[in-house]
Amino acid sequence: MKRVIGFLSGLGLSLSLFAADFTFRAVPGMFFPINKDYETGFNAFVQADMDMLGFLTFGAEGNFALAGTEALKKPAQVLGGGLGLGAYYYPFSRLYTGIGGSAGVYQLGTNFTGEKQSALGWYYRGYGELGYRFNPEFTISATGGYVSYQVVNDKPFIEGITAGISLRYTVPLGKTGTSSFGVSLEQEDSVQPLFMTSYRTCPLGILTLTNNEGAEVKNVHVSFRAGKYTSSTFESAKLNRINKYASVKIPLYADFSPEILKFSENGKIPGELIVEYEFLGKKKQAVQNVVLSVYNRNAFYWADPNALVAFVSPNTPEILSFAKYVAGIVNKLAYTGMNKSIQTAAGMVEGLRLSGIVYSGDKKTPYETYHLRNGIDNIQYPLQTMNCLSGDYDDLGILLASCLESVGVATGFLPVDDDFIVLVDLGVAAKSAKLHVADINSLLAYDGKVWFGLSMKELENGFSDSFEAGSEAIADMLDDEDGLYDIVVTEKSWETYAPAVFSTNGNDFENPKTSVLEEGIKDAINEYIESDLEPIMAKSKAEGNYHQLGLALVRAGRYSEAKEEFSKLDTLSAMNNLAHIYLLEHDFNACAAQYRKVLQKDPENKSALKGLERVNEKLGL
Repeated sequence: MKRVIGFLSGLGLSLSLFAADFTFRAVPGMFFPINKDYETGFNAFVQADMDMLGFLTFGAEGNFALAGTEALKKPAQVLGGGLGLGAYYYPFSRLYTGIGGSAGVYQLGTNFTGEKQSALGWYYRGYGELGYRFNPEFTISATGGYVSYQVVNDKPFIEGITAGISLRYTVPLGKTGTSSFGVSLEQEDSVQPLFMTSYRTCPLGILTLTNNEGAEVKNVHVSFRAGKYTSSTFESAKLNRINKYASVKIPLYADFSPEILKFSENGKIPGELIVEYEFLGKKKQAVQNVVLSVYNRNAFYWADPNALVAFVSPNTPEILSFAKYVAGIVNKLAYTGMNKSIQTAAGMVEGLRLSGIVYSGDKKTPYETYHLRNGIDNIQYPLQTMNCLSGDYDDLGILLASCLESVGVATGFLPVDDDFIVLVDLGVAAKSAKLHVADINSLLAYDGKVWFGLSMKELENGFSDSFEAGSEAIADMLDDEDGLYDIVVTEKSWETYAPAVFSTNGNDFENPKTSVLEEGIKDAINEYIESDLEPIMAKSKAEGNYHQLGLALVRAGRYSEAKEEFSKLDTLSAMNNLAHIYLLEHDFNACAAQYRKVLQKDPENKSALKGLERVNEKLGL
């Protein structure tokens, strides 16, 4: 007996360290002895328990019983007390089930033929309950069980079945506050406005949510909003159940709006955590305040250079307007056979140069040192660079890349020690690159494309100098076997880091005059012809490759000379190219005649068939 009570006491002491509530229970009922000499009587139990871990109870109890027999003038009286251990569970919100047992000592009082007698013994019992929970504090149940009162020789004095009503009241000692939920937020780092869209899939912190309702909650939905700084109330988690006073850790997500890009200084955002849940079968909602730490909009870590593409925002209205203006002039002056990417890049560089945009080193966070660190850098959005008419090397590169992406030219980045190279997709297969650039060693084959480079260190000197310095930087990188370089492809990196569109709905930037920009683009293209296409022509002529020479002449806009070279050849491709030049010159009759010559030699020639169909439309045939 002492061992049983000792075990229960030790277990109770250990579990009480985790106690959350204090429970009182009164159980009046009937006692149905199974001893043949006793009659049905009355019993009652009173319990005071610690409610632990959401499913265990441990504590003390007192009990009283009356059992009559013909041999007694008055019913026998039993008065006892002991320790009990129980467990409970709620299969449904209000349905209560429980089991338990207890053991202790009792005193028996009897009256045989007028003579009072008493005895001591020990008892044990077990029981089960099924009830209804009215609220977290009060539950009423039907209960039934077995009890045995023993005497010194361990033989039952009286034993039987108990049945009654259990009235259970819980005092919520474990409740930590008056709110339904306790909330704490851990941010490993402040929110970076640049990555405003990324926080829908990447958590901005870890929430610890504590259920203070006094009972378990179910079907929990946790969402976050922060007024004008969020575009929607965004769900962070769905939980089937949180036990009473239990804490769960969940990631916090947010759907930030462009309003967060107005943070010009580090600061804080007041937000609200919305918890929707079911409590005892009823739907409820709790709103808790949360405060977020936020960096300024220009903050950037160089730990992952790919993240830089979030600054590249081709859909910024002011950037799009400028880029389309320049592209329109480029199209007006375009050489039909010349590489489109080179012509467009030349136009954008000249457009920015003639607008007065120049290099201006960042004195606080200079590019040359900060792009090699993991600290917080300060980088400008494209519109900021336009309005300031200046920026560091990386700021200029972001602006140029944004302009090119706005008109469909793919870009990338190559950060080097003392320069920032904007990579531009040449738009041709690697085997054709030698027809557009004199030195193919100045091109970078990467991610299935061929790229040429533009130096931001030379941006203000114009396209030719920028193109030359970019080519040298790529060649140096390719020759450097021990160097480590980060090559960033804008479109690919956008899959992880979406662009942040920073717009002020106003622009102090003035486009360069059309006539001035036209002259600048013409000069840049002529310099490209001289530096790259003419060496290709000279090499082709020296090798007797008249077909390649003709193509280079077409790219340079020298159609008459190209016709002479193609006329020297009797190949189908040369004949088709000659017809195409007639089409460019709007000599439709000569063009049609040339395509018919091709079809005389090869009636199934697809290029000639398609070309003749197109030129016949021009002729109205």
